Amino acid sequence: MKELDRHASRPIHALSLGLLDYLLVVPGMMFGSYLMPVTLSLVGLYLGWKFTLVGLAACLATLAITDPLKHWAARPRPQPLEAPRRIPLRGLVKNPSFPSGDSAQAAMITMMLWLNAPMEGWPRHVLLLIAPACMFARVYFGAHWVGDTLAGAAIGAAVWFVFQGLFGDFLAA
Repeated sequence: MKELDRHASRPIHALSLGLLDYLLVVPGMMFGSYLMPVTLSLVGLYLGWKFTLVGLAACLATLAITDPLKHWAARPRPQPLEAPRRIPLRGLVKNPSFPSGDSAQAAMITMMLWLNAPMEGWPRHVLLLIAPACMFARVYFGAHWVGDTLAGAAIGAAVWFVFQGLFGDFLAA
């Protein structure tokens, strides 16, 4: 499994996107511990205070799942990348790699928006690109392997589905 993950991650780690690094850092960081409070506040401004409250609880639940798993799996992060990066995002992360907490939070927020945003048609479906953008950025900047981000996204989406089921009536009122 490790070899398959390394094989899938290597082409992304080897990419060099130049100035696009500055664009990719946004989805790469907006779901991490530094910016997640801002992200959650923006979602709350869009969807309402109840989503901020339930979203905060879902964030904490996601963290309560991913953080112990990181220390249990103890998977090392990728070594320094072959291709240069304009922003040293990899240097900001020190804890184990699996599962990706940022990808989990991104998938949780993505599902919250997709299920509840007052949008119709293709604009609503564009919201589904949020989590993959974060996942790609996390691998691109060398913070994760592809498998880390897939596992994290599955956890985050599952957490929101549970919270949507538990608090759907509260959110709709």
